[in-house]
Amino acid sequence: MKKYTFLFIISLTGYISFGQRSVGQRSVAITIDDVPNVRLYKSDGYSSGLLKKLDSLHLPVAIFINEGNLKQTEEAAKNKELLEKWILKDYITAGNHSYSHQNYGETGFDTFKEDVLKGEEITKAILKGSGKTLNYFRFPFNSMGKDSVAHQKILKFLSVKNYISTPFTIESEDWLYAELYDKALKDGDGKYAQFVGSQYVEMTLKIFNYFDSLSVKIYGRPIKQIYLCHDSKLNTNYLSEIIQKLKERNYRFVSIADALKDPVYQSKDYYQGNNGISWMYRWVEDPKKRLDLMRAEPDNPPIRKAFEEMNKEK
Repeated sequence: MKKYTFLFIISLTGYISFGQRSVGQRSVAITIDDVPNVRLYKSDGYSSGLLKKLDSLHLPVAIFINEGNLKQTEEAAKNKELLEKWILKDYITAGNHSYSHQNYGETGFDTFKEDVLKGEEITKAILKGSGKTLNYFRFPFNSMGKDSVAHQKILKFLSVKNYISTPFTIESEDWLYAELYDKALKDGDGKYAQFVGSQYVEMTLKIFNYFDSLSVKIYGRPIKQIYLCHDSKLNTNYLSEIIQKLKERNYRFVSIADALKDPVYQSKDYYQGNNGISWMYRWVEDPKKRLDLMRAEPDNPPIRKAFEEMNKEK
């Protein structure tokens, strides 16, 4: 695998703004995990607002499917129809996210392997004859096992099954904002829900800024980023705003296949743990430098505190 020399000259206290420097085209592939959200589908009168928004944008999107989600409500047939609507869109690439979203590092190889295979059955049946294939897999929690042996064992299995293990470089903990957002809506607090949504957009853009700055510092250019988010009410209402703001910053939206053509994705993965960290961090050989970069990533303490307090109440 090609190795990139790590030039650790990044300031840990500041980021290059979008307007300060132009070093080539910025690109991103949008990926959405935990599709389909059938509980949201039911509560919205068997309509997917997120899919409608994506239809209007018509940008390349990769989705990662948990087929076990189809059984989360009593309308399994309707849920299957929803999945079919998603994956047969011409702009959508389907990916396997396992059947039941198990953590590989906790379940072990044999159990996880069966969950991967079980998670492809309905999707492959829908895709048959469509001209599309199921080539991508993303680990739930982006957890690839507790050590290098576990990593290599599951990656070999996926390769034999003709799956491409799909990384991400950018995510903004949208699941955390989504839980706060859902609770605010449930409590009838529209003002706070709007605040959470605006915080999500603002933090996501800051994190894009950080990782693009980091890529220029390390590789001398913007890499093709891969953004990870989830099928949620939050993204139904705010993902299109994030996309619009990225367009205003001259981002090009590419398919997952296009993004993975960037040579950076052939970099060696030096991280052999089970935490679901960005591949930008995994490609850093020195553990201390990796940790320094992770600590420098933008954070939102008030939102994190609100999330922790909400879970204490539960």
